[in-house]
Amino acid sequence: MRTSWLLLLGCLATACGGNLSNDDLEFFNALPMREDLASKLPGSERSASGGGLRQRSDLLTLGAPSEIYVETRAASDTFNQGMDGLLTVLEEIRKLPPTTRGPDYRVWGPWPDEQHPGHEVRFLMVRDANTFGYQLQFRPKGSGEEGWWSALEGTFQADGGLRKGTGAVRVLVKETKAHGFDMGSLSGMDLLEIVYQTRALPISVRMRFVPASTQAASEILYAYREIPGGLGEMGFVLQDTDLIPGTQKEDLTILSRWTRDSGGVGVISVTGGDVPAGFTWTQIECWDASFRLTYLKQSWETAAIGNASACPDVSALEN
Repeated sequence: MRTSWLLLLGCLATACGGNLSNDDLEFFNALPMREDLASKLPGSERSASGGGLRQRSDLLTLGAPSEIYVETRAASDTFNQGMDGLLTVLEEIRKLPPTTRGPDYRVWGPWPDEQHPGHEVRFLMVRDANTFGYQLQFRPKGSGEEGWWSALEGTFQADGGLRKGTGAVRVLVKETKAHGFDMGSLSGMDLLEIVYQTRALPISVRMRFVPASTQAASEILYAYREIPGGLGEMGFVLQDTDLIPGTQKEDLTILSRWTRDSGGVGVISVTGGDVPAGFTWTQIECWDASFRLTYLKQSWETAAIGNASACPDVSALEN
């Protein structure tokens, strides 16, 4: 994702600095920030040393890497990578004063697009009371105002204080590819959509990847929530995963909740495959601060492994 935005960053790097007005800051505060949207799951890719749920093991033991944590780590990384390039561009925009100011609009650029000779790029923001809209736009050089087309569009409804409100960002991958631009790791997609709210706790973010129409895969969805103190939640789906003993693969809906330094709890809802039609089976895992299994309960097995008292308290996220 990041590489598909390098073309704009090159333009921003050559732009001139200057002074910002207080009104400029209102526009800046309407843009999403990494600290508000990014998943903050503890650990790193190195922490997820197990094979995850895609490599089924019938002999899970206490102290082994938590399979749900491994999958949540991968989902969290994909989630953050999906918005990384977008947020990097917006961070660069915040470093620059607008090129053009109006009572209810700001424009950065246009600048020559060095990655696509013959094109220009600009970033445009408009304001209507407490609602802001913004677009990243390109045009063939010399084509006039009607030549601009949008690669990204976003909105923000301010509500409740500094950077508080509801917003949405859409990366228009299909349209951008149609203009001959390379979208890098997003090339197999038609759309990336992020919807979020920061006006009340828990902060919530939903991300949707829409595959290109030529792809057979379904949409990929992620849902993230967080509250102060390091409590977080990630919901996502794994399709065609061999979890239940048998010959078929199941679909898994995973909801993971975690603490800053005391581990987490993950719940899998299992359907299809070797699960009888009309039934949903569940698997519950708890992990410690080292992401190791402390408790396991599978609805298709009689006995649990470990004691549920080893699970951290994540009840604050149940509302």
